[in-house]
Amino acid sequence: MGRDIFNTSHYLLGVRFDNWLRLLWENRFRISPRAIPQALYITGTSLLLFPFALLEAAIFALPIKRSRIKKGPVYIIGHWRSGTTYLQNLMSKDKNFGWFDPVSTATFSNCTLLRPLLAAIQKRALKKARPMDNMEYKLDLPMEEAFALATISPLVIIQMISFPQNFKKYLGTAFLDDLTPSEKREWYSSYDYILRKLTYINKGKPLLLKSPDNTCRVREIKQRYPNAKFVNIYREPYTVVMSTINMFIKQMDLLALQERPERFEELIEDTIVDEFERMYRELFETQKTLGKDDFVDVCYETFAADPEKELERIYGELGLPDFDAARIEMEKHIESQKDYKKNRFTLSDRLRRKINARLGFYFEHYGYAMEE
Repeated sequence: MGRDIFNTSHYLLGVRFDNWLRLLWENRFRISPRAIPQALYITGTSLLLFPFALLEAAIFALPIKRSRIKKGPVYIIGHWRSGTTYLQNLMSKDKNFGWFDPVSTATFSNCTLLRPLLAAIQKRALKKARPMDNMEYKLDLPMEEAFALATISPLVIIQMISFPQNFKKYLGTAFLDDLTPSEKREWYSSYDYILRKLTYINKGKPLLLKSPDNTCRVREIKQRYPNAKFVNIYREPYTVVMSTINMFIKQMDLLALQERPERFEELIEDTIVDEFERMYRELFETQKTLGKDDFVDVCYETFAADPEKELERIYGELGLPDFDAARIEMEKHIESQKDYKKNRFTLSDRLRRKINARLGFYFEHYGYAMEE
């Protein structure tokens, strides 16, 4: 796949300059020769934006500190490639919610003072489709808060896309128990800050949030935000694993600043299956501790067949208000996606054996048939 050495949609273009230096430092400034122009481009852009980021942080420090997340956030969770994006896009049509739009996400530290300028730039930079599927990017659609967090902290799983030599380190940041005490404190502080700032921007609206790595930390999120609610969308695991591998490889083809390690495809296969197993073993244990009106399971296959019916069920089970008011805009989005084409993958015997060996509990829990 070809790559633009000045990729204007690289997720680190809006990185805060001090965080960019920290990422380079912890990766020992190992940038592949072909990615040096992109790294210089990120350096120049983040350095240019840094004074404005400091000014914005100073101006809004007190309002953000005083901002309270009183209304419980609604988290859409589920493994990558399980339908979380489509579900969030639909629920974002409910005007009761605030969410991370592309400007608040990709240029988080500058998303208030420079918003009109950055919105105009991003509108031109956004592609019609994501590299790993055919879902669209638009300024009026939500994004994952992990990308906002990545602009101010290295402790985010998606940093593995830019720094694949260190992919296991960044993949491990999804599990808070794997962080050191100081890293955990830093993660909580950074995460709470991005939610407070988004709450302030959205004038106190409840937040609609979606990052698949949140599936690994439902217990910690619930402790931190007791009113949080969770919508867990699950999907047949062979497709999920194959599509996740494809996603990370395609994103790295476009955005990696380092060369991949040797035997990378097999390494990432093993890592994704390991992470999938641990994620859902932890989720199933945590789910037992949650109230019925705090957590709802959604089968992707059922949701894709009749999204409106499933959305009404989600609102009913979680006690969310005003579904009928949001229904019309949701129906319009459903209609707009009727020509969406899903990717198709061929499952290798090697990967099938790995999935069967590690994810039998997931097949059993959700009633999927295992291929022998």
